[in-house]
Amino acid sequence: MSQLRYDGYDHQPRSSKVPIITLAARVATFASLVVTVVILQMNKLTLNNGYRATYNNPFHSYRYMFYISILGMAYSLIQIPFAVYYLRAKKRLIESHYLLHVDFYGDKIMSLLLGAGVGAAFGATRDLNKGVKWSEPKINDFFDLSYVAALFILIGCLGCAISSIFSSLALSKAE
Repeated sequence: MSQLRYDGYDHQPRSSKVPIITLAARVATFASLVVTVVILQMNKLTLNNGYRATYNNPFHSYRYMFYISILGMAYSLIQIPFAVYYLRAKKRLIESHYLLHVDFYGDKIMSLLLGAGVGAAFGATRDLNKGVKWSEPKINDFFDLSYVAALFILIGCLGCAISSIFSSLALSKAE
């Protein structure tokens, strides 16, 4: 009969926080980009002369932010089931070296695109709000909502950057 030795330590494997953080980052990215798109869709302005301003007309920076947010939502939506499986099974759904590269480069590219969307949104909003003297006071409400949309795409960018860090770690661990 073998002797059991107790040394005061619990030798059960600890669960890693990486799957939880990865899933949380992907869900936060998706949710914040949904909010960005909804705000941009709702943000409309009709001036006294009948001119309508939206994210799509005449501001190209807001249009860029909108379409990058849609692209980021699609990318996050594809990645969330993989993150859920990783959380539940404690292993990747497809243990392919190629899929790790797709995650690695996809996260990097999406982070850069979202970062460019953040810069375009904050830059355009600041320049249009502070640099131009508008005759109508309600245009400030339009720009205030544009700042909120820019804030949410920034949150999405940060979530994607966190995912990017963990995909980098996963790739380096596999090599």
